[in-house]
Amino acid sequence: MSKYLLLSLCSLLLLASCKKETVPTAASAATTTVGEVKVDNLEFTYLSAKGQITLNDKNDNLSSGVSIRMRKDSVIWVSVLPGLGIEAARMMLTQDSVYFMNRLKKEYAATDYGFLRNKLQVDLNFEVLQSILLGNYQAAGAEKVMDTGDLQHVQQQRQNLTFDYFISSLNNKLKQLNAEDINTGNTITVKYNSFEPIGQVPFAHELIAQVLQKGEVSDFTLRHSRVTVSEEPLTFPFGVPGDYKHLTFN
Repeated sequence: MSKYLLLSLCSLLLLASCKKETVPTAASAATTTVGEVKVDNLEFTYLSAKGQITLNDKNDNLSSGVSIRMRKDSVIWVSVLPGLGIEAARMMLTQDSVYFMNRLKKEYAATDYGFLRNKLQVDLNFEVLQSILLGNYQAAGAEKVMDTGDLQHVQQQRQNLTFDYFISSLNNKLKQLNAEDINTGNTITVKYNSFEPIGQVPFAHELIAQVLQKGEVSDFTLRHSRVTVSEEPLTFPFGVPGDYKHLTFN
């Protein structure tokens, strides 16, 4: 797998996550245990974003331009553009499938979320990835809600994973998400910064994720330069040239 494809995959998965403007509405999710979560999630039909992603770990320091398109609850499409208008990699996620294409090595793969779960040892699905990318709060079963000054702390237990959401009472937006695997001790911390309005709802134009896995730390950053939402359909092209090698996984 090329470094640029790895960069796009990691940034998208661990974050975790356009013409006529629509006005997103506020969302309120009632919990099954204590209190009520006050949060303004971004609601949309189609979303388009351009920005920069970076990866820093003990082996690599990589940076690339990125273009993201989404149809809510349906498709996440990512194009990695390191420079000079050249596309290095493309990825598309649907509710049940994961597709990626390495243009540098002329390779492609079509798989499911089971591959990602086994690779990353995290119970991933489309809804979790979409929520992390958007900085949206995701209600999930029983949870505990605590007010701590300017932050509302929501804790959830999902099988072997503990999720801690920290929502700002100043703008009703998710400021930080912590996830810990209680079996392995692996953790992911995601921070959301640089809020700018899309319609009437603030949206984080910077997402910083730090991953601790097997004692090693990796840092991922996604900075949006432009984000727009629309009711008008977007396209999600993923045609594979005939000379590309089809990768298979055991």
